Amino acid sequence: MKTSRFARHGLAAACAVVCACTFAQSTATPELKPIIVSASRMEQALQTAPVGASVILGEDIRASGALDANEAVRRLGGVASRADLLGGREASLDLRGFGDSAANNLVVVIDGIRISENELASARLSSIAVDRIERIEIVRGGASVAWGEGATTGVIHVITKGAAPKGVSGSAQLSLESFGTRDASVNLDVGADNARFFAQIRNFNTDGYRDNSGQRSYSLNLGMEVGGAQGLKVRLEFSSSSTGSRLPGSLPVAHAEINPKQTRTPLDAASRREDRTSVALQYRSGGWLASLDLAQRDRSAKMFNDYGVGGTQDTVSASQGTQASPRLQYSGDVAGAAVTALLGMDRQSWNYQNDVAFSGFAANAETAKQTNRANFARLDVLLPSATRVVLGARSERIGQAFADSLAAVNYQTNSPLKAWELGVNQTIASGWDVYGRAAKSYRVANVDENRFLATPLKPQSARDSELGLRHTRKDASFSARAFHQSTQDEIAYDNNLFSNVNLDPVRRTGVELEGQVQLNPAWRLAGSLQQIRARFSSGAYVGNRPPHVAQTNAQVRLAWSPAVAHRIEAALNHRGEAVLGNDWSNACARRAPARTTLDLSYAFSPQGVGWSLSAGVDNLTDRKTFGWGFTNATCSATNVYPEAGRSFKLKARYSF
Repeated sequence: MKTSRFARHGLAAACAVVCACTFAQSTATPELKPIIVSASRMEQALQTAPVGASVILGEDIRASGALDANEAVRRLGGVASRADLLGGREASLDLRGFGDSAANNLVVVIDGIRISENELASARLSSIAVDRIERIEIVRGGASVAWGEGATTGVIHVITKGAAPKGVSGSAQLSLESFGTRDASVNLDVGADNARFFAQIRNFNTDGYRDNSGQRSYSLNLGMEVGGAQGLKVRLEFSSSSTGSRLPGSLPVAHAEINPKQTRTPLDAASRREDRTSVALQYRSGGWLASLDLAQRDRSAKMFNDYGVGGTQDTVSASQGTQASPRLQYSGDVAGAAVTALLGMDRQSWNYQNDVAFSGFAANAETAKQTNRANFARLDVLLPSATRVVLGARSERIGQAFADSLAAVNYQTNSPLKAWELGVNQTIASGWDVYGRAAKSYRVANVDENRFLATPLKPQSARDSELGLRHTRKDASFSARAFHQSTQDEIAYDNNLFSNVNLDPVRRTGVELEGQVQLNPAWRLAGSLQQIRARFSSGAYVGNRPPHVAQTNAQVRLAWSPAVAHRIEAALNHRGEAVLGNDWSNACARRAPARTTLDLSYAFSPQGVGWSLSAGVDNLTDRKTFGWGFTNATCSATNVYPEAGRSFKLKARYSF
């Protein structure tokens, strides 16, 4: 398939950026800071950690004009994505080519608390305002040792701000965008000796790009932290959010090409409310660290669908989840080696109720329960030879029970599952490191995926291997990774069968490049490139591509700072074409097309208190296309979800 000249140039530019970052010479004065990652549940220096990881700093997020964590991951992390099918801001993120099931194959964590759930509802990164963020860690590759089921492609770990300066500080922010979008938030921090109180309120409203795609959301976050570097530290946090969304639905592709803003589902709507409470306890004495994370979550949701002559459907659900995770860690010198050892447990319990009423039919009441009982251990050894070795293992037992009032489905399962990982990193010269990693991960089908199945789906398993190279100096950083992953019994939805299924084995291989360089005090260049080859390795579709997996994702960002506190940035984003949903045989000529967009932004961000301003335009060339669609078995009917056209934004922020 031919790509546009614009797309080819964008891909070539991404390759040029990540290569130039290694060799560029510079007289720049800014220096890149050493980066620590903690998504493995134990802190490691990114430069020597044997894992594919990216870190986005909070100050870079705020300077970029991003409004929330989801946008930051897409804009600055180079993570492949497609637009929110519900019309909101929660774009679906795909770390390593899992297409439709991507959201269920990565784990989202906030401050060490897992927020990914046992339903098809995505973890809401869009609810995290940027003023709360200290950094975001994106770790690619199987991470089930640390986080259990669902971490097949990795983990996104959001770390919010820690200690606050003494006294009262905070910020107020207002953003205006096209399509009637308004986003307002207020953040407050009160700091004292070894103590901090924080609060954040956010209100988001949009009419949406498409008809019937409006969304209204509100969130509140309250917390406090007490304690110092040694001894006892306690963090308490409560968050509450509510969202109401209109549902624009899909369009026949011919209709979308004429008017992508229209809807055929003007009455469809959904709402969701979620409350979370968490307690994090730490006690540090010398090289010993004892931790305990406790969390409780309550969620309720409603959805209304109007099928016209097919009637209506009302769905009301509620779920409650608890988590307890005790851990014990030791760090110290053992026989001349720097050793960190971690032992931990995860205990989770989840209950679910769901009532579905179809017009003209009796309501169906469903109940479900899941329990997770896991033990895990990790060992990190840094030898005098500058060799770092990481070993990890996890054993988990997952129990599931499901029943509905019509007795169509009634099952109980008890699945023993295991994960492991082995990583080795070697420093070969100052600023140069090579690493290798192998891992096994797993996932179980959730309650939505097992619905209407007489026999639950088998657990999914995956094996990863990865080789990587990193280079870092004071004004530039670069990383290159080659990976291979084989999955067995992958869980995905087959529209032809109107059911979730266990797929035949799939093999994914790819290369990921990332880099940034401070060309001089005024110019900064950054970019990323991900090239993935996903194919069925056996079975009826051997050699075919799974749906909705773009083979190429690339990004180039060029920033110019003509004066202190001023920054102008241009970002070129490219996503390759993909097979449509249901086209398992790859027989349909129509595909989800490649998309290349250009974003421009200006930011005035002075240090310290006072006003900061930003303005920008996304999709400057007003490219109208779709990233998700599905066809039928004969390729004769295709429905798609159009993506937003050109959007202008303006943001004002006052910090005090």
